[in-house]
Amino acid sequence: MRILGLIALVILVILSLYTTYVFFSGNKLKKGEQRYKAASRLMIWQFLAVTFAGVILFIAFLTDDFSFAYVAEHSAAQMSSFYKASAFWAGHEGSLLLWLWMLSGFTSVLSLLNLKTTDRLNSLALYLSNFVQLFLAVTILAATNPFEAAGHTATGAGLNPLLMHWAMVVHPPTLFMGYAGLTIPFAFAIAALLDRNASTDWINKARGWMLFAWLFLTVGIFLGAVWAYVVLGWGGYWGWDPVENASILPWLACTALLHTFTIYRRRGGMKLWAVALASFSFLMCFMATFITRSGLIQSVHAFPDLRWDLTLLFGGFMLAAAGFTVYLMRSRKNEFASGEFFSDFLSRHFTYYLNSLLLVLFALIILGATVIPPFFQTVLGPEFYNRLAGPLGLIYLLIITICPFLGWTKTDRGKLLKQLALPAAVAVVAAIALYSDWGDNIIGFCTIVASIFAVTAVLELFYLLAGTRAKSHGTGFFAALAGLFKYNRSQAAGYMSHLGIAILMFGIAGSMLYVQEIQTVISQPDQVVQVGNYNLVFKGMQEEQRPGEYIYSGVLQMRDRENGDEFVRELKPQFIYHEIQGQQTTKAAIHAEVFRDIFVVFNGMDRYGNLSLDIKINPLISFVWTGSLILVLGTLIAMWPKKTIREEVLSPEF
Repeated sequence: MRILGLIALVILVILSLYTTYVFFSGNKLKKGEQRYKAASRLMIWQFLAVTFAGVILFIAFLTDDFSFAYVAEHSAAQMSSFYKASAFWAGHEGSLLLWLWMLSGFTSVLSLLNLKTTDRLNSLALYLSNFVQLFLAVTILAATNPFEAAGHTATGAGLNPLLMHWAMVVHPPTLFMGYAGLTIPFAFAIAALLDRNASTDWINKARGWMLFAWLFLTVGIFLGAVWAYVVLGWGGYWGWDPVENASILPWLACTALLHTFTIYRRRGGMKLWAVALASFSFLMCFMATFITRSGLIQSVHAFPDLRWDLTLLFGGFMLAAAGFTVYLMRSRKNEFASGEFFSDFLSRHFTYYLNSLLLVLFALIILGATVIPPFFQTVLGPEFYNRLAGPLGLIYLLIITICPFLGWTKTDRGKLLKQLALPAAVAVVAAIALYSDWGDNIIGFCTIVASIFAVTAVLELFYLLAGTRAKSHGTGFFAALAGLFKYNRSQAAGYMSHLGIAILMFGIAGSMLYVQEIQTVISQPDQVVQVGNYNLVFKGMQEEQRPGEYIYSGVLQMRDRENGDEFVRELKPQFIYHEIQGQQTTKAAIHAEVFRDIFVVFNGMDRYGNLSLDIKINPLISFVWTGSLILVLGTLIAMWPKKTIREEVLSPEF
């Protein structure tokens, strides 16, 4: 079995090398359509080869074939099939193979389209994507081979207990789906440079792939936050860990690219900037993998072993890709010069520039603060990033809120003030009402008020757009509102995403800057701990045994003091001992409400049997999850196939 998987990877490399030759020879011919089609078929055969290799490894996990060293390191016979399957991507070897399989699947789709209608831009993009596949395949064979034999008869070490959660099962594949997806916009950008084609052709071809990748990056980060919140037991969902930083780098770059695509498509501007951001987004995917897997940067999530082979391979590839992009941009700068300018700083042109620049700046600062300090034996803590993220996030929120109300090149100040009067009034009223309880943290308070301003502004925007449409089409308001999502899908989806960002920022400000923490020790039954308006009454311990696990649960009765000590529910924070791995983990008990969570976790037990409890009141955290879901929904709407009729673009200037 192992040999078959290894042979499949070797065949993949051979096919990739031959594909490179066929594409190259087709590019040299004036009419290379037949060569392009032949190369496209070879890309499909590459997908079949890597699929075969992946199936071999997948079967090895499901059948407990511990002759595979990789299977022995990450699985055990006692594990459920669900976690055996997810162990596929638990280490270097499987996760890179998963990435390669996903990328090969995407290029196969593009190859099928190219076979149907052979296109030079598609062919060049496939040519470039093939180099990425070749690099990943060679890296797997040279440095992270999942088909190596185990050195001895093994029984299986088992999966890390912290990874045995549904969110962590889905989190890595969604991120790698985003990483693989961002290869395609990069390939189209470089293809456009090679072909000296500065039209919107490559943008139109790459946009769907870019949205797809951004969607999966967003979902991946969201799932990682859920996992951190419910599994790690520290009461938060984002701690600026190096690997958390790694995941957000391509997301920030892709968000900047998303907005730049709009200017390129609609206004013919920011052409070189769009190419640069497509390359930057792609490189940040590899940087994220480098941070996680090189071993140079220590993290609770990262692989701990130092891998100079991966460091050199990934570092060399990123430098080569960046250098090639810069060379092409310099040599094609005349063709891609867009002559963009803005006569008014209060214009949509300028805010789009500012939007993307701010996101790139934020990404570069996070990248530098993550990668550089470890070389000086130091690490920047969460307080550094929080001080940075607060003001930048606040500025960004205001930019995306005001931008849709602006004219492209010039804005009527009087009309703008009139349109923003209602959101401003709501924000002022909210500021007055909330100051006594939330005013002790100036950044947090300003972000909460700005979020309320942003939510009101987006809702007003929908109201005005629907009203304009209802008047022009002679329909009712709600029919016009539905029409926005049918005929103005990109525009409406963008505003919905802005609404999600505003709600998300509201939740982040409350849940990260206003947390209340209570640390106490439980020494006897019926001991009471006061948490907000609740009494937590300790009723004793429960023990439970499951296959490979011993679970110790503390039973806490939650009672509402304001309603006669009425019983609300039971909370059961847990210690879990994992017999296979010989490790102990905790599981928090969470009482979720609309405006706060009560988060309870055991910190430990002393030799006298006293339990240490860590209790947190996390305000507004439900808005983090709600905002994230709205953000995802907005992206799905933007990706939904359009009608054959031309999409309308309503002016928000009314």
